[in-house]
Amino acid sequence: MRGAGFSEREMGWFATLPFLLGAAGSVAGGVAGDRLVRRWGLRQGRRRLAVSSLLFASLLVIALGLSRRKSLVVLLSTLGFGVMDLMLPSAWAVCLDVGASWAGVVTGVMNTAGQAGGFLCTVLFGYIVRATGSYRAPLVLVASMLASGAALFSRIDPTQPLAPEAKPAAVKEA
Repeated sequence: MRGAGFSEREMGWFATLPFLLGAAGSVAGGVAGDRLVRRWGLRQGRRRLAVSSLLFASLLVIALGLSRRKSLVVLLSTLGFGVMDLMLPSAWAVCLDVGASWAGVVTGVMNTAGQAGGFLCTVLFGYIVRATGSYRAPLVLVASMLASGAALFSRIDPTQPLAPEAKPAAVKEA
């Protein structure tokens, strides 16, 4: 938002809107995801919502990078967060689907990878802005990452567990 010429005060106020819509997107994504799974089955229900929301968010981020009007920057960033967060419940549900009794490990790995990627993206974003003098280039990177995420999510099959279920070891009694 700084790149669009917002003052510190304006940024403080408008910066909350994407996170509010992101929270609403997460709730709506959970409801929509459950409905899609009931309608199309586990594989297509999980994939369709995640892939479409990531692709649409990618387009919104590209539009954000091209935007110069403050009102459009607020609108596009807010919509981008909301649409992107529609897929979060599907991502967490896929961890449960494929992880089964190892769901805690799978969710932990996903969360760690997401946090590492978020950290790396934040650092790279700043360096790219400094090197180019523009916010457009790092937004193209973010849009590319969202589109890549959609492509990868389209390959996930939540009906296939990552590991066979382990049989409990026999307990020796003393």
